[in-house]
Amino acid sequence: MEQLFMNYEMAVLAALLQLDKPNNPMITEMTGISSRRVNLAINNLKDILDVQISWHGSKKTGFYCIDSWGAFESGKAIRRRALALNLSTYKLKKTINYNLSQLKKAYSDEVRLENYRQSLRLEGFDTTADSFNPNLLTKSGSQQLRSQLKKNLTR
Repeated sequence: MEQLFMNYEMAVLAALLQLDKPNNPMITEMTGISSRRVNLAINNLKDILDVQISWHGSKKTGFYCIDSWGAFESGKAIRRRALALNLSTYKLKKTINYNLSQLKKAYSDEVRLENYRQSLRLEGFDTTADSFNPNLLTKSGSQQLRSQLKKNLTR
């Protein structure tokens, strides 16, 4: 029974991360878990694992948002696994299967982001969590930073 308990929570956590503005009907559709079980899983994540999940917006058009990872500290490891969980397979078979290429890509992106953050820190930029924008790794974000750096050099 314990394994089944964590399966629901992991699937709901994966849906919360993979869906844009997730709500109960979307999670139910994506995972095949009943609405009641989705609510139970969210409550278990909140109560047992201390993950802070809040509701944003109105009752009908709002969505869930993860504010804090609680027992998972920074949430890096669990977020990586949740993003690699194949929800369509879970919906059909109710088993946890990870897409290994997604898992490797997520880890690679994390390492790349951390390396980039540290190189910026060494160059004298403020890279605290509040000021650092992870969108800098996108093409448009890196072009924007490049033009900003060029402006600073020409002064």
